Amino acid sequence: EPVSETTADNYSFGFRKEIGTADAMARCHTLLAKGYSPQWILEGDIKGCFDHISHDWLMKHIPMDKTILGKWLKCGYIFENEVFPTDEGTPQGGIISPTLANMALDGLQKLLEDNFPWESKKGSTGWYCPKVRLVRFADDFIITGESKELLEHKVKPLVASFLAERGLTLSEEKTLITHIDDGFDFLGFNVRKFNGTLLTRPAKDRVKRMLDKVKREIHRSRGTSQHELIMRLNPILKGWANYYQYSAASETFRKADYLIFKKLWRWGIRRHGNKNRTWIKQRYFHKIGNRDWVFATTKIDSKGEEYFVPLTILFNTKIQTYPQLKCGLNPFDPEWMEYRDKRRTVKMKMSMSGKRTLFNIWKRQNQRCPICGEPITVETPWHTMMSTAKGKNTLSIVHESCYLSVTHKKKCKNERVSE
Repeated sequence: EPVSETTADNYSFGFRKEIGTADAMARCHTLLAKGYSPQWILEGDIKGCFDHISHDWLMKHIPMDKTILGKWLKCGYIFENEVFPTDEGTPQGGIISPTLANMALDGLQKLLEDNFPWESKKGSTGWYCPKVRLVRFADDFIITGESKELLEHKVKPLVASFLAERGLTLSEEKTLITHIDDGFDFLGFNVRKFNGTLLTRPAKDRVKRMLDKVKREIHRSRGTSQHELIMRLNPILKGWANYYQYSAASETFRKADYLIFKKLWRWGIRRHGNKNRTWIKQRYFHKIGNRDWVFATTKIDSKGEEYFVPLTILFNTKIQTYPQLKCGLNPFDPEWMEYRDKRRTVKMKMSMSGKRTLFNIWKRQNQRCPICGEPITVETPWHTMMSTAKGKNTLSIVHESCYLSVTHKKKCKNERVSE
């Protein structure tokens, strides 16, 4: 992995440490938002990338122990007690497969830069730029261009030739050339210009997929309690909202909240067919703060006080601007350590908006979990925990896995004492 990071394309964002989807979409916005930005986009789709990468190419070009690499590539997989060999491609689920796929596709960016550079106009003092730029996330990529003809007749054949050397081909049906005013879908987002303004919003198929998942959970919960239903739905809704919080998703969140409310209202009516609508509203929907009709249940805390456990409301998610990534970041290079710390602090501060105390605790711990010593980031789930040291109770932020491990040990110890 450190070797692959040194040779990686600057604008490759998939399966790389401390780089993710939000960075890829921020790069798309930077490329396409201006008035002089390229207007045409080649949406690349590789046929079965992981299944068809050439073993011969990997053996020749991946700088590692060839014996081990050969064993990894040929190890196959087991399904229903039967062994299936892998004669081509990288084994799905293999820990090294994403890194090998990235290394196979690295070099496409430089190929495009070398073939479509800035050049002076003939008979003029000005310069011409074909605006050919790449954004790649694993095997999904887009390439921008000045014109449809440029992408169709020059860029696409060049990409096809690059892939053919690695045993890969473009899907003719799914590889499209689109104008920015018509928009395109990339990594679950729809990117489109409206009257010259670029908007990145959740793609329609991803909205439908999320609503279908919510519908299935509600259907499964006919005989369960309201609290259990909320506990099932909240992780789905929170995860979905966090994924799209850096896009123009407010209107989508509002519409999705309404559709989810309708599903929950029907759920309540089905459960109590002999009750009137007012009774159902008072039973399942409450006023919390200034907002009425919140799907929530009540619980009693250790002090005997009542509190609400509400369903996550998507529209309450704050839309934020994602911090732009410096291209060329190598998380294994010590020279980037200071930049990584600053970036980690910015991202954590955004995620802890309105939680200044927690942010200060995180800084006091030097951004690390006091149990395992590993960094706590936005991408690593975390939990708060009270610990006692020298007779004082101290609040700490720890990894969720560390928290579960400690609480499990305490529970086992208590059970042994009670026995």
